[in-house]
Amino acid sequence: MIINGKWVYVNQHAYEGMNCEVPPIRTTDLRETLTNPDRIQGDRYAKWIGRRTIIAYVTECEDRIEVRGVSATRRKLV
Repeated sequence: MIINGKWVYVNQHAYEGMNCEVPPIRTTDLRETLTNPDRIQGDRYAKWIGRRTIIAYVTECEDRIEVRGVSATRRKLV
C-alpha cells in the first residue's frame, strides 16, 4: 500500500500481531491509523476505530514507511 507517496512495509512481527488480536486488525484499519491518526507520539500512531484503539509502531524513511508492530487496546487513548 502507498501512503503519502511512500510505500508501506509491514514486517512479519507486525503482521502476526495484527492477526493475533481478537478480532484481527484489518489492513484497512492500519491504513486509517497511518493516514488519519488521533495521536502521534514519536514513532507511535494511534487511532480509535470501532470500540478499540489501534496502535502502530513505525519507522519513517525518506522513501518508505516500515511498520514494526501493531496492537490494539479496548481503552480510548487521549
